[in-house]
Amino acid sequence: MSYFILLKIIPFFKEKCVKLDELLNLVKLSKTTVLEALDPLIENGYITERDGLLKFGEGSSIAASILALKLGASLNDVLKVVSWQDFENFTEKILLEYGYKTFKNFRLKKPRLEVDVLALKKDFGLVVDCKQWQKNVTISKLEKAVLKQVERAKTILFNGKEFLGNRKLVPVIVVLYPSPIESIEGVPVVPIEMFKSFVSEIDGRISEFLKVYFCDGKVFAEI
Repeated sequence: MSYFILLKIIPFFKEKCVKLDELLNLVKLSKTTVLEALDPLIENGYITERDGLLKFGEGSSIAASILALKLGASLNDVLKVVSWQDFENFTEKILLEYGYKTFKNFRLKKPRLEVDVLALKKDFGLVVDCKQWQKNVTISKLEKAVLKQVERAKTILFNGKEFLGNRKLVPVIVVLYPSPIESIEGVPVVPIEMFKSFVSEIDGRISEFLKVYFCDGKVFAEI
């Protein structure tokens, strides 16, 4: 299956539902071609097809984008039909689903700082950065991103003591493509398609990851 077919269909996902006949007319493709392209998404529950109507569920555009990337589409191809903000929104919605209080595009004014999502639970928080990288990211690039994210987490903790209380913060890097590197210096590097699984397990795995915390008036970062 060509990723070109998915890229033609994805823009219609924002409608939430569409008549199959209308979609076929708009994209100028056969019913068999369209349903074959959508079959992996239908099988995984992102899309339902009934009585000639297609309904697009939460996260369907992201799932379709990931599938297109796996089939050979470039990140630039995908971002022409779905915005990067959709990926950030998808990340935030997963965190909300698992009981986090979220702050999308969290900012500090002094010093100036922004992270894609700050997500808080009772005892800890996640400082999430979503990366718009192409395939084959170098280890040095990942290391630089991790270092910056750790420093952001330290700054947020140092300047948000009243807001954060005694929570520890876990820096997290979310990437679009599957990565052979699961963590660097204890900071998790999570492909977006695995993010839901990561969030569902982190409560029991918190000891595995680097945490930023206060001790004796100073900020530390260690596993």
